[in-house]
Amino acid sequence: MPLLVDTTPLRVSPDFRRLWLGQGVSFLGSMITAAALPYQVFHETGSSLAVGLLGVAQLLPLLTFSLIGGAFADSIDKRKLLLGVNVAALACSIALVANASLPDPKVWLLYVLGALTSGIFAVSYPVTRSLLPLLLTQELRPAAYSLQAIYGSFGMMAGPAVGGLLIGGFGLAAAYSVDVGTYALALVAFAGLAPSPPVDGAQRASRDSVLQGLRFLRGHSVVMSVFGVDLLAMVFGMPRALFPALSERLGGGPGLYGLLVSSVAAGAFVASLGSGWTARVRHQGRAVLVAVAVWGVAIAIAGLSRAPVVVLVMFAAAGAADMISGVYRSAIAADVTPDDLRGRVSGVEIAVYAGGPVLGDVEAGVVGGLVGVPFAIVSGGLACIAGAAVFAAAVPSFSRYSTASRR
Repeated sequence: MPLLVDTTPLRVSPDFRRLWLGQGVSFLGSMITAAALPYQVFHETGSSLAVGLLGVAQLLPLLTFSLIGGAFADSIDKRKLLLGVNVAALACSIALVANASLPDPKVWLLYVLGALTSGIFAVSYPVTRSLLPLLLTQELRPAAYSLQAIYGSFGMMAGPAVGGLLIGGFGLAAAYSVDVGTYALALVAFAGLAPSPPVDGAQRASRDSVLQGLRFLRGHSVVMSVFGVDLLAMVFGMPRALFPALSERLGGGPGLYGLLVSSVAAGAFVASLGSGWTARVRHQGRAVLVAVAVWGVAIAIAGLSRAPVVVLVMFAAAGAADMISGVYRSAIAADVTPDDLRGRVSGVEIAVYAGGPVLGDVEAGVVGGLVGVPFAIVSGGLACIAGAAVFAAAVPSFSRYSTASRR
């Protein structure tokens, strides 16, 4: 049984190889911009509130356009739509470079471009998520999602660090210029994809088509559980908002804070490199629940410890568990969702995945402020363990889901 990441999907599918390369380079650039935008807003305004409002400006279009983007992904040729949204993203990045090059950059334009970029991502995500299952057989999808986790976790680790180095050494325009270059490379990769027209009889993007996707979710307990367990882990088990206070409690400074922020992604990255075994697991529903429980255990131990090394190792272990959970959640959702609904289901997915961490920040901040940081972290981890047990008992179709299951 191979332990290292299984690269079979890259070898057997030229289109998946193009998709993976395009997504990988563009995601790194996007993470650089994700670090540069709030930095520039703070640099220009000196206001943390202004930075927080940037987050609001980015979240609203993400939630709004995710459902619309999913409907378009099911009704338009996915290759054409993917090229279109990446051209739009490239234009936004060029505008960021131009604005950063001005003697007096316009802060209002940062909000506009941040919102536009977020809305574009909300459309592109359902396209790529619904395209991947069409390129590979069911057996190869877990390996494909593991490969995607490599660039995802690496981008989240390296992107902010590279962005900081570029800003410090060459300025904001240079950081945004890298994003321009990565989008250009992604367009070259995506241009080589084969056409991917909608299925015969596909419904046009409309309010009714969006509602059809929501009705499918409401009637399918397995897919609802896929989203529910992730929401559980993000809301209760991700104490991101407590990292500054936790760093202080552990006697560290900005350096430890930076390590805390990157530790989850680091764990996910290491796990993705050793994910060759994931394709052999048949009972994928059970694997998701076990991974969520492991996430909860690791978070709870991190909350109990006062040793920085132990805390960092536990957050890395949580990241590894989340990576494994994500592989199987993605595989299950792709397997049980009909081809003509995958875009709309993926649109709901990105809305859940975007909203979950925000709700988690609120939950962690409120509980941490009322009863203290350790209790907030430990109780969140225990809630994840209990929640996984509840899902196992309440939704047996999910806990029993295996590769032998049928739609």
